[in-house]
Formats: sequence, C-alpha cells, structure tokens
Amino acid sequence: MGTRVQGPGAVVLALAAVVAIVLGGVPGTAWVAVPRAGAQPSGGPTTTATSTPGGTGGSGGGGAAGAGSADAELAIIMDASSSMLEPDEGGTRLDVAKRASTELVESLPDTARVGMLAYGTQESDAPENHERGCADIRELAPVGAVDKDRLRGEIEGLQARGYTPIGNSLRAAADMLSPDASERSIVLVSDGIDTCTPPPPCEVAAELADEGVGLAVHVVGFRADEATRAELECIANTTGGSYRQADDAAALSESLQFLAQRAIVEYETTGTEFQFADTADEALYVGQGLYRTTVQTVSELNTAAVPEKFLRVAVPEGHRAYVAVTAVPRIDLTDTGGGEGINVRLTSTNESHHTCTKDVASSQTSGGGWEPPESTVLAFAGQEPGDECDGTQFLVAAQFNTAGLGAAEEFEVEMSVQFEPMPGNEVGTWPEGHPGSAPDAAPVEISSPQPVAGGNSFANAAEITEGSFSDAIVPGEFRYYRVPVEWGQRPVVTLKTGPSVRETNDTLYGAIYGPVRQQLGSEYISYRQEGEEMTVASDRPVNFNNRNANVGGERVSIAGEHYLAVSMSVFGNDVLGVEQPFEFAVRMDGEPGEGPDWEPVNEPGPTPSSSPIGTDAAPGGEANDDNDDDNPSVVASAEEDSSLPGWALPAGIGVILLILAGLGLWFFSRGKQR
Repeated sequence: MGTRVQGPGAVVLALAAVVAIVLGGVPGTAWVAVPRAGAQPSGGPTTTATSTPGGTGGSGGGGAAGAGSADAELAIIMDASSSMLEPDEGGTRLDVAKRASTELVESLPDTARVGMLAYGTQESDAPENHERGCADIRELAPVGAVDKDRLRGEIEGLQARGYTPIGNSLRAAADMLSPDASERSIVLVSDGIDTCTPPPPCEVAAELADEGVGLAVHVVGFRADEATRAELECIANTTGGSYRQADDAAALSESLQFLAQRAIVEYETTGTEFQFADTADEALYVGQGLYRTTVQTVSELNTAAVPEKFLRVAVPEGHRAYVAVTAVPRIDLTDTGGGEGINVRLTSTNESHHTCTKDVASSQTSGGGWEPPESTVLAFAGQEPGDECDGTQFLVAAQFNTAGLGAAEEFEVEMSVQFEPMPGNEVGTWPEGHPGSAPDAAPVEISSPQPVAGGNSFANAAEITEGSFSDAIVPGEFRYYRVPVEWGQRPVVTLKTGPSVRETNDTLYGAIYGPVRQQLGSEYISYRQEGEEMTVASDRPVNFNNRNANVGGERVSIAGEHYLAVSMSVFGNDVLGVEQPFEFAVRMDGEPGEGPDWEPVNEPGPTPSSSPIGTDAAPGGEANDDNDDDNPSVVASAEEDSSLPGWALPAGIGVILLILAGLGLWFFSRGKQR
C-alpha cells in the first residue's frame, strides 16, 4: 500500500515524510506525512510505506496532521557503514544520503527540535575491529533548536567506514531525547541489517516502546533487501512507527515538490476563558470583547432534546447587542467531507417582563477545509428610554448539536460580545438603506501581488489594505485577513489560483465577513489542470440604514474591519501537506460616506461575573465585582435590592455633608482663636 519513489529522490521524500510525522504539530510551519495513496508520480516509480494501526504514521489521507506539539523532539540516525560505499547514481549510496539529508535539513521548520547521530564513521569494518566498530556511534548535533549550519557541515564531513550497530544506536538516540518532551521520536536510515547483535535491534525497539507513550521509531530502508526490510519493519512496528522503502534514483524531481509538506495550521480560539452554565440560575454575565471555551455536543435528531447552555448579558441603555458564537469543528483529513460539523442555535430572552421580546438565531457550520468556521450571530436591542424591559436582564441560551453531521464530542468555541450604541436624530441625514440588488462586481485586477501570511482565526487575521497579495494554503486549512471598510463602500475581492500542485481536483473557497462576523458573501472555484478565478463581494455598500431596508440588510450595516477567509478542500487519499499558492486583490467600490464612529472591541472580554458588566469594564481584566461604583447598572441594581426606601440614600448623603460642614466651621474657628 502506498508508493515507491526510487533513488536519491526516494531518500529525500522518505526522510521528509517520516520526519513530517514527528514534527506535525509544530505551530506555523509543521510537517505532515501523507503519501499519495494509489497514485504514482508521472514518469516514475513509487515509495512503499507501512505503519502499525496504532502508530503515528500512516498511508491514508490524514497521517499525523495536527499531532504533536512545539516541544516534540526528534533524533535522526544516519548510516555511515561500509555498505554505504556501494556505487550509486552520482557517486555512492552515502553521497545520495548526504544530498537527501541536506535537503531535509534545509526544509526543517525553524521551530523544530532536532538532533542527529551517525554510526560507522570512525572505525573500519575489519573483523579484528568488531568491538570498537560496534561502539562507533558519534553525535553530530544534540537535540535542541535546529542548527542548520552545523548539521550541514556534519553531514558533508561524513565518511563511511564501519559496522552497522543499529540496536546500540537506537539506545544512544533515545538517550538524546528529553523524558519531558511531549513527543519523542527517532528516525533511522539504513541500507542493511544490524552487524553488531547482540542486542537484537527489534528487542531494543521493544525496550524503548516499554518506556512509555511518546517514543516511536520511524525507519527509512535505503535499497533494503528482504531480510533487511523485515528487520527494519520490526523496529518500526514494535514502537508504533512507520517504515518507508526507498529504492533507485528515478524520481528525484517528482519527489522534491513534496519536501515542503506540512501540517495544517488549525483555527486558534482567542479571548477570556469562560464556561456556559448548565442552568439559567448558574449563568454568569459576560461583557464586551472576546471569549473562548469548550462545549460538549450531543447528536440528536429531535432538536427539542438538545440541552441548553446559558450565559447572561447586560445591554447598556440605548445600545444593541451582538453575540457571535463561532464553533470550531474538528478536522478529519481522512474524510472527504472534512470531518465533523455542528449546528449552533442561540436564543435571547429578557426576563424582566413577560411582554419583552425573544430573539432567535441559528446556523450550521462544518469543518475540514470546505468552508471556514461559521459564526452564529444573535442581535437584540437593549433598554430604550421609557421601556419596561430591563437591559440588564438578558439570558442567552445556546444549543450545540451534531445530528447528521458527526458524532457527539467536545468542540472549541470562540465568542464575540459587542454593544453597539444607537445614534440619535442624525440617522435621518445618512443615506437610505440599499435593497441589496447591486450588480455583480467587476473582477479586481491582480497586479504585482505582495506576499502576506494569513492568520488562523478572526482574531489573528493579517492586516491588509486595498491592493494585490499572494499566499499559500494546504488542504483543510483556513487563512484570515482583515481590511478596513468605510461607510458607503462595498468590499470586492478577486481570488486566483494556478493549476493544482497536487495534480488532483481541488477547490478553493472564499468568504467575506462583517465586523461582527456575519457572512456578507462567498464563492468557490474548482481547478486542476488550469488556474481559475473568482470574485466575491457584498450585495450592497455598507450603510447604517441597510438594517431598515430588509432582512439581509442588517449584515451590511456596520463599517470597520471586515474579514476575508480562504479555505481549501480535502479530497480522498491524495497527498495533503503540499502548499497551493494563490493570489488575491482587494478593492473598495464607492466613495466613503457618513455613519457612526463605533467599531467592535476585538480584545479579551472582562472576566465573567455574577453581576452585570458595563461597557467600561477593563478588557481581559476583572469584571465589576470590585468596581461596582463605576457601573451604573450595578449601582441601580444595588438600589433596587436595598431594603431602604428610595429617599434614604440622598437623605443620608445630605446628613453627612452637614456634619462635614459643621466640622469645618469648628476647625476654622479654633484656628482663629489661636
């Protein structure tokens, strides 16, 4: 099962793929090992890969994508035994291995923690030299932050001379790894069997496996014969690692494109930690800003059986609240649908009076590189002057259901809470709402695009302006960008991609979101042999009075930072970790106009509280339990809950002032008498 690439390219590809397994979780530039199952590079043979069911490798579509963490450690064992002096294309087998290893070092992410050792470099393989030769194991670089210059120099200086002490080398490599590392991995490259047993290498592998979870040995067999392959596969299988066979030198050029395979950079939630309450009585207040949590979903076809989770919001008088919940489904790169999906339903109820309104919003989002995580946005107005509905008494109920989309499990959730102040009579001087029938926007010309690295969430979106840009993405990934949009402007984005780097049917998806994360427009393009282009735009210019035009107008009624999200589809068992370049250009149609100055707060919100939280609460800090005097809603609540009559507080203050005045006169008169 899998592919077999031959020759130096095979070694490069096999090394890259195996090392990808253990570096798959390094944020930002991690690797992912996902071979092209059932397919062959054009014009060349293939690389065989095997792994145990419980191992970290695999030949399916997912491999170890997203596994591991930034403190994962890797030790690479190089074979410099005398058999590596055998002639090969371009020199010897060692020359091929040197070139492959140097390519590997060049491709390592800067965040990788990697070390290297080699055996057979100093002692000959003469029979009388057996004891010294089997101890000939030299550390080329200790495990730590990757030092590419040192590794390149050490690799270049390798000379093949001696024995093949695989078992002893495995022990030495294990000793290089920190016991505190989240993942410990060894990559072994060898062209022959162990010539120094005992200890038998498979028994050593079993010892290492018994040391605990997190230590796996991945093996590359270079021109390995049947006996060698059996021994090397035993090492990999015993530790839950992967074995990869590399043969002759026919497909180096086809292999090099896969050296940059990396894991997807997953959505990163941002904000103050909070928890939904299981009952309304236990619900805490949240304030303005960003929050994050995890939720346990259910899988119920009967939506009435989906349990509700609760929180509270105190909407300041004269404001409108927006609660945007972004559920982040798990991504399964082995699933052509991309993995799990989730339905989110939000309901707000004002509990202060039975005549107060009840608002409902719901949406469905699915993960895995088809569409970026969708936000369910609930909007509701606070207390107006003379209104009997108390704005501090809003209860928000949330339901999370995976029925028909996947199994019930725990998901990460990001939430944005915003309070928009309602303007006064100046609303009448602003342009009327647009009905949303704007003609299709003309494509934006892409000219001299500037490189930009998109963020991995709304909060981490890369800042851009009007202009042309370039980026790259791998299947299952999301890229986010933020761009300012003025009143009266209509955001237009054109995205363009070249032929599929993976040489398969790929799909690129693009969407524009408003400042409170409501989707304004979306498009997708499918491509393979030739590049394609698409243009996405809102259906009207951004105008405050759009909210009064029709139901769809509310989404396009807030100016400020808008978001562009790009994602790439996942299809079957094709190789996944290859970056697909794309270009895009941004243009604002329309002249800037008039409207309020308010923009959402994209900072961590105040700590959840049992008391209402005002808009002046410090972002990311304590709420108002210790600062109630600064929060009018809390002071009002304290007055209402007091057992004293309403006149008691001002009367008490008056008495205190009279006493202070009397003391002042007494002090002054004493001073004059002296």
